[in-house]
Amino acid sequence: MNFSIMFDKDKCKCCTNCIKRCPTQAIRLVDGKAFINNDKCIHCGECIKVCPYNAYTPEPIEWYEEMHFSSYKHKIAISSTPLYGQFPKGTDICKVQNSILKLGFDSVYDASWAAEMVGMAIKRKINEEKIRPFISTNCPAVVRLIKNRYPSLMDHLILIKEPMVIAAMLAREKAKKKLDLKDDEIGVFYLSPCPAKLLAVTDPVGDYKPYVDWVIPLNTIYGEIYRELIKEDNGLCSYPSLNGTKWAVSGGQSESAGLTNYIAVNGMENIIQILDEVENGNLTNVDYVETLACVQGCVGGTFNVINPFIAQSNINYILGNTKDESIIEELDEFDEMYESGVFKFSLKPEENQGKFNMKEAIIKREKIKEIYDKLPGLDCGSCGAPTCYAHAEDVYNNESTLYNCVVLRASKITEEGR
Repeated sequence: MNFSIMFDKDKCKCCTNCIKRCPTQAIRLVDGKAFINNDKCIHCGECIKVCPYNAYTPEPIEWYEEMHFSSYKHKIAISSTPLYGQFPKGTDICKVQNSILKLGFDSVYDASWAAEMVGMAIKRKINEEKIRPFISTNCPAVVRLIKNRYPSLMDHLILIKEPMVIAAMLAREKAKKKLDLKDDEIGVFYLSPCPAKLLAVTDPVGDYKPYVDWVIPLNTIYGEIYRELIKEDNGLCSYPSLNGTKWAVSGGQSESAGLTNYIAVNGMENIIQILDEVENGNLTNVDYVETLACVQGCVGGTFNVINPFIAQSNINYILGNTKDESIIEELDEFDEMYESGVFKFSLKPEENQGKFNMKEAIIKREKIKEIYDKLPGLDCGSCGAPTCYAHAEDVYNNESTLYNCVVLRASKITEEGR
């Protein structure tokens, strides 16, 4: 797997904030420093948010140089659905788009247009199939959480491509036809609210081409956009789909799809609670579970600048005070696109290998429980694992030893000294 989060050992003060908050318990303390298990990391960015010493950062992206930005004949910026919520209420959307163009892009393709179509695809698939509940696949971090922690729920994933992918595909095809360009002459860059989207491009869980050349963290260019925003007059403008813009906040994709029997949950701790309910068979009367790793939804992404609650208020202002003047040319082709499988995807073989075996899972759980029962249950983190149960898992996986537990080791020394 590729990696989208960098860690600076020198800045780590061993405060244990990250190991306590990591939803997949992918972080351990080794020799007084945090260590990330890449196989368990889902790139949700929680460690970036909670580290008081800034030891965790997004992978450094010098996008002009790294991606040979100037070498593309046509450069497309894909604006994410929460983008407009990062600016003060009443900010002209045309000004935002033209400020992005001032950074060197040739066109802006709004992800909200694709989001509206993806919402239509979600509703169509729910109506066609009997799985209940379906679980959304828009948030790459949640998909990887389910893969790592809830393998029994893999069949519940709706497997509809996220708006970023559809937007990039449509924008690229549009540029090729209109400008008579080849694929390698077009650069597509997604202005991202979170690190999970970078991994979705470099290492997608599905068997599809992401169509995005690189992901640009919004916070790395926000200042440039805002400076241009202040001085830029209106120019060319393509209005976002208000229905698709709803995807920026929790519950928005379900509302956009016209669903009524759904649960929208945001924030990893809340998602884990709901997935536990699904795994226990308690939500079979629900059609759809919309899951977004960040608080309040994509407006709460690590790469955003504005407080998520303020950003949500800004999005709601746009939805309530903007006339929907969007023109989505591809809407007329939706039925053909859906029938041809454009929106659907399958998990890559390595993501779906080894069908979940309940018997093996039960045996494993019982053996881990036997180890756990020998531990003090204090969840102190002294062993380097976030909880005693996580330490028991490490012992089971031969990644640690029982007496790495400080309390257990002290008790053993005391007994031997008697």
